[in-house]
Order: sequence, then structure tokens, then C-alpha cells
Amino acid sequence: MQVPRGILARLALAVAAIGLFLVGYYWGNQYQRATSTPLAIEGVLIRPARPLPEFTLRDTAGQPFTTEHLVGHWTLLSFDDPNQALGQPAVTRMIEIHNRLADNPDLQERLLLVLATQPEDSTPALDFDRLSPVLRPLSGTAGEMQRLRTALGMPVQATTPAADQAIPCYLIGPSGRLLALFPSAQTPASIASDLAAIAAHDETLSPDHD
Repeated sequence: MQVPRGILARLALAVAAIGLFLVGYYWGNQYQRATSTPLAIEGVLIRPARPLPEFTLRDTAGQPFTTEHLVGHWTLLSFDDPNQALGQPAVTRMIEIHNRLADNPDLQERLLLVLATQPEDSTPALDFDRLSPVLRPLSGTAGEMQRLRTALGMPVQATTPAADQAIPCYLIGPSGRLLALFPSAQTPASIASDLAAIAAHDETLSPDHD
């Protein structure tokens, strides 16, 4: 008995539809498992990402710098160490991190380096423009600086930290939220690797996924 061509065509379409469904289901599950894998970094990932309060600091020209300046950038922020010449260890560390992202020019271009300095520090400022054009040294009142420290989870600075208490770096994402903390013992190469990994997972770390 010969099967009509119309029926054969409909059967073929049905088989093809089932095949596409199975393939889509398989790859969908594979993608879901891949994207649901927690991001592993050497530093400390902040989950959920923490929004920063509004703040206003001043750059070396006396111009205001607010939270709005962070939007659209990847920002690596640290504080100067009163035990050292103004910001030198933090500056050297952040510039090395920036340089190690040379193989990721898009991320490197969007990376902003911010050094928050003590407002009462009378040490002559370094030539920051010569060291790195992407470095932004900022200062503010003691209250403003402490508010920023508190937002980052730093303890109240009642006394000068001990010489062995190096200051960590903080990563703020393009949405202006705190995403990660990099301990003082973490190497610049490791931080650069972490930063690239976090940027590659930006969509899953965005506020919509918190």
C-alpha cells in the first residue's frame, strides 16, 4: 500500500520539529548549566552587588567628583596609606593591574583608577599625570572620606593603621555598584585576571541578577 506524498511530507516535518526541539532543549540545558556556575575569583566577590551612596570628592584641580563619574566605567579604588609616602604602594599596584590588561584593550580603556587620599595629608603630591593619565587622585573632608569607607565595608579609621595593615582595592562596576574586594596580599596579575573574569560575566552580575 502506497502512502500519499502529503502524509509523508507532514510526517517528515513532524520528525524535523521534534528533532529541533530536542536539540534546542539539550543546548538550552547546557547553556543554563554553564551560566549558572558560580564565578570563581581569587578576590572576594560581593553578592549581591552593593550600591554606593552619593558622595562628592575633589580632584587635584579642585573639581567635584561624584558617583555619577563612576557610571559606565570599571573603577578600581583604593586609599592612600598614611604609613607610606603619599599613595605610592597603592598607585604602583593599580598601575601594574592596568598594564596587565593590555591584552584586553576594551576593558583597559574603560578602567578608571581612583586613589582616595587623606584630606589632612601634607605630603607633596606625586606627579600623577606622569605616572598614569587614567589615575584620578581624590580627596574630601574627613566625614566624606569616612562615609565612603563605611560604604565599602571598611572599619572606622580611629587611628593610623599599622605598617603591616596594607589597604585593599575595591572594584566598582559600570552600574556604580561595589562588585569585588581584592585583598592587599593579592598580586596585580591575579587581580587583573579576576577583573577580566568579572567583566566577562557583567550581565549575570548586573543589578537585574542580584
